[in-house]
Amino acid sequence: MSSAVIRRMFLTRLPAATHARPLSTTITLNKSATETVKETIHTIDLKAGQTLAAGIDKAEQATESVKEAVGAAKKNAPSSADEAAGMAKGKAQETKGEVKGKASEISGKAKGAYEEAKSNI
Repeated sequence: MSSAVIRRMFLTRLPAATHARPLSTTITLNKSATETVKETIHTIDLKAGQTLAAGIDKAEQATESVKEAVGAAKKNAPSSADEAAGMAKGKAQETKGEVKGKASEISGKAKGAYEEAKSNI
């Protein structure tokens, strides 16, 4: 037999080469862009909620302060109704200023958290 025939017989009788694929059961740790954005938005929502809750608490405290001031004004029984109204009005203006300041602070914190999260994306 010729060498070409022997070579053909030899090659046709060899099993076909198989490529093994590795089996892996580990979870990939890479996050998609969508997952990263969702987590960032969730974090922003949590921070904003906490900040707003703190603002609501501060507003409730301010309301209590006004109630106490009005109660104290009634107990002290000022000499005139105008004086009592002035005291209550002054305390209300003070509390209003505190609430506005706290609202501005909360708004600033929320905007800061948003900008920080935006820059992380």
